[in-house]
Amino acid sequence: MITNCIIVGLDDSATARAAHRWAAAYARAAGKDLCAVHVLDWPIGLNASAVKSGTRLRVPKQDIHESYWRGMHRVFDETSSPPGSMLQFAQGDVGDALARLSTNAELLVVGTREPVRAGPYIAGSVSHYCISHASCPVVAVPEQLPHPQYDLSDQSIRQHDFAVAAAS
Repeated sequence: MITNCIIVGLDDSATARAAHRWAAAYARAAGKDLCAVHVLDWPIGLNASAVKSGTRLRVPKQDIHESYWRGMHRVFDETSSPPGSMLQFAQGDVGDALARLSTNAELLVVGTREPVRAGPYIAGSVSHYCISHASCPVVAVPEQLPHPQYDLSDQSIRQHDFAVAAAS
């Protein structure tokens, strides 16, 4: 069971990697444990003998295909996480699994992309789901984009671009 720690959703996307870097730095500064959670989308990543539908908040190593397990651990190891950090696997809908795991967490960190609008709502957004359903505070970290050189005397710089550059 995950308790009193920082949880970060992790996959191999640029936004999840940015969230992991932010969460690792925050956990280190706060002296907290970090638990990265990769949510398997059934049945991808599972051994044939371990295929079960539904949500599992913890999937044991023996249920995960070895090459998939190693691949996600390579992604996890790209970031220098604080001592005691771990990578846990879950299964099911990503937003639902992360929101459920947030019950005993101190903070949930997720990556976020530019919103995709479907009418007045954001469609398919794990970060939006987590913000709406998590039991703890949620930090949504944008993808770290390459930084152009800014001429701060140029009044045409958009506030968003400056905020992204300043946050890095």
